[in-house]
Amino acid sequence: MVVGFAALMFSYAGIKERIIPTEEETQKVKYSDLIIELKRNRPLQILGLFFLIGFTFMFFGNTVWPFYLKYNIGHSEWIASIGLLGSIPGIFLVFLWPKLRRSIGKKNFFHLFLGIFVLGQLCLWVWQFDAFKDSPTLGYIGRFLQQWGLTSATGFMWAVVPEVITFGEFKSKKRVAGIINALMGLFFKIGLALGGIIPSYINAVYGFDGSLAVQTGDALSGINISMIWAPIALAIVASLVMSRYSLSDTDIDHINEKITAYSKK
Repeated sequence: MVVGFAALMFSYAGIKERIIPTEEETQKVKYSDLIIELKRNRPLQILGLFFLIGFTFMFFGNTVWPFYLKYNIGHSEWIASIGLLGSIPGIFLVFLWPKLRRSIGKKNFFHLFLGIFVLGQLCLWVWQFDAFKDSPTLGYIGRFLQQWGLTSATGFMWAVVPEVITFGEFKSKKRVAGIINALMGLFFKIGLALGGIIPSYINAVYGFDGSLAVQTGDALSGINISMIWAPIALAIVASLVMSRYSLSDTDIDHINEKITAYSKK
């Protein structure tokens, strides 16, 4: 924690804000711009929905994972080692994001890693079968793929936010970066809340009882739904949502040129 805090402070110490609004531009920004921007900015709507869905199914796994290991797999003692392996993609494989994005494109980047997430989920589902559950191998593979897909898809989507801001500036002639980031934060927090609440209701409906050492068959099915199948369904929906995102790199280049042109007038 101390090292992370020190790294955070070091990073911010070297940051310099390059785009500073004038007093006149600041006066033009109103609270009502939140609603107006959301209504007129179609890419913002798509990305916001993707944020909401993405963080919802991300938090599904965080909520149910300990129960899945304890009751469906029967080896909660593996949670630390498997969790450690699952953290590797989000730390050491981030450098691949720009290269992959350039080679396969923005939309395909999301489709690829959401697909990897689904593959990891399926590995974790197979892992609970009697032939595999007493070995951590499938757990390591599944968790690695799951977290690689998850951290890449939900991490890289923050890099798309500046495009939405630029599009909003092009449409309104106002750079409302703060408003758009506030909306993204709202979608993010709603997703986290839903990801924590919905699995609890699913497990309750299927009769989960945390005081029991062994869960009923129905309760295990509920854990399966909230850990495996609901996140897979949401990942597919998220992929379909992102397929509707309309801004290409060429579009952004043209928009930036037009913004630069009228800014010089």
